Amino acid sequence: MTDSRAPWALRVAPHLAVFGMGYVTFAYAGVPAFFLDRYDIGYAAFGLLMSATLLPFVLVQWPASRLVERATSTRLLLGATVAQGALALTLDFAPSYEVLLGLRFLWGIAAGTLLSVGATHVARLYEGTAASRQQGLYGGMLTLGGAVGFLAAPRFVAATDGTGVHALGALLALPAVGTLWINRSDRLTAPTSSGGGVSPLSVATDPRVLLASLCYVAIISSYMTLSTFVTAYFDELGVVGPLNALVLGTATVGRGLGGSAVFRLPVGDEGVIGGATGVALAGLLLLAGGSSGPLLVALPFVVMLAVSVPFGAVYNVAASATDAEGTALATVVAVGNLAALAFPAITGTVRDATGGYDGAFVLLGALNALAVGAAVTLSRRRRQ
Repeated sequence: MTDSRAPWALRVAPHLAVFGMGYVTFAYAGVPAFFLDRYDIGYAAFGLLMSATLLPFVLVQWPASRLVERATSTRLLLGATVAQGALALTLDFAPSYEVLLGLRFLWGIAAGTLLSVGATHVARLYEGTAASRQQGLYGGMLTLGGAVGFLAAPRFVAATDGTGVHALGALLALPAVGTLWINRSDRLTAPTSSGGGVSPLSVATDPRVLLASLCYVAIISSYMTLSTFVTAYFDELGVVGPLNALVLGTATVGRGLGGSAVFRLPVGDEGVIGGATGVALAGLLLLAGGSSGPLLVALPFVVMLAVSVPFGAVYNVAASATDAEGTALATVVAVGNLAALAFPAITGTVRDATGGYDGAFVLLGALNALAVGAAVTLSRRRRQ
């Protein structure tokens, strides 16, 4: 169900906001050689730049969940979008690696708030299968922003010696700021009256929220690791072309397809999660098992598609588990990103130590195996 009273601009606003955020999150990963040379760092430190963004994603979830139970998501999303756009302007001028690490942490506070509040905004405007579809599109816009970042970053490096790699995100935030400002007095995205008396602890420990969180751990860890290292991976294979952007484009398609599958087919959220993470598990094990030739190029696309499909379904399972949808979504985002923040640094360390990514693929495969089990449990609980 969609709230037919909601203006079109109010419904599109979170998608516009997360697009600009996705650009800033991933653009730097499109030019690994530039950052390795500029700051004289290795792959472990390069991965830590993503971890520095994900850590505040975890830390802001509790305050964000409290805020969305007290104010409209429209006003909160407006503030978070302005903040992340303003902070994005500073990232290209970091004089040292340590300063860049700190600035990405600060930017992550605003971006993590935006991500959680935006998902709550969608949950308040849509219900049921429409909510799954829109949450998938919401996640797809984030990855589309990252794909644009992969395409734009090399051009900024060539033309301006890196100025604009992050700062373009401020410009991309303006459409969202405009649509949210126009609707800043809206009450359609106010907290639900029934959710205010729900204990945050009872929401965070709800079995369906916990199982959804486990699924999110697998898909966000896989997604963030692939996004961070896909450029370096293809460079080392000697593959020429914007395959990194195509991989994130695949993620965009996957998130949209996942929401559409729930919307159009009788598979349910749990079926989408279990089937997709099963495919991801198979793909990751093939990557770790010494695949060669075309498979080395094709499998990252398969895995990225598979881990992207369930995003909307996971969000919808969590949001529909309790009356406090904001707290439930914040729990899922926090738990998922707490695990995911370690994987870029772990993968970089594995790459520095072994010259390859097989060990990281095995770890990610294990997480997706757990997600398959969680999806089966969710399905059984729903039928009880």
